[in-house]
Amino acid sequence: MSKEKIIMSTLELASKQGLRGISMSQIAAKAGLKKSSLYSHFSSKEEIISEMYTFLRKQANQNREIGQFDYGSYVEGKTLKEILMGTVQNYNKMNQNPQMQMFYKIIISEKTLNPAAAEIMVAETNTMIGATKQLFYAIMAKKIAYFENIDSAALSFAMGVHAILDFQFDDHMAHSNSSDGILEQYIDEFCRIYTADKSRN
Repeated sequence: MSKEKIIMSTLELASKQGLRGISMSQIAAKAGLKKSSLYSHFSSKEEIISEMYTFLRKQANQNREIGQFDYGSYVEGKTLKEILMGTVQNYNKMNQNPQMQMFYKIIISEKTLNPAAAEIMVAETNTMIGATKQLFYAIMAKKIAYFENIDSAALSFAMGVHAILDFQFDDHMAHSNSSDGILEQYIDEFCRIYTADKSRN
């Protein structure tokens, strides 16, 4: 029995009962395993949850590791807005994977009470910040924009986008449209500020 089967069985159970509402015994039964066999793959429910995040993220991102991505080639010949809009769209596309969406709904609903869920959200945010910093260094190297402090600018952008995406998620769940256009407004203003200083580089 593969780890993938265990992960997907856990995801299906948690989508209906929440992470706190399921046990290792239920996971084993759902995956068609004896409980002892389940423990030969995973030592705890928390380990399954952590492995689930890694597995789903790689699957949604077509198994492309961040360290292997060529940021220099990605930004070549593009405006700052094209780069930033494209980056956010790619991130959204990854997260629109149905299984990833199900996973995030579970984690977001559990993060205030479940340390394992909170750790996953912290890891996701740190990954987003790290990738944004690499992107911004490539932008600066190609002289597409000027950042007096690259790390601070990348952090500001990543956390701003993170907050807007959270708002859009809540807005969608509330069947509202009050978040429409906010992300592009934010990116437009960000580009206005930093392309204005481009000549300083």
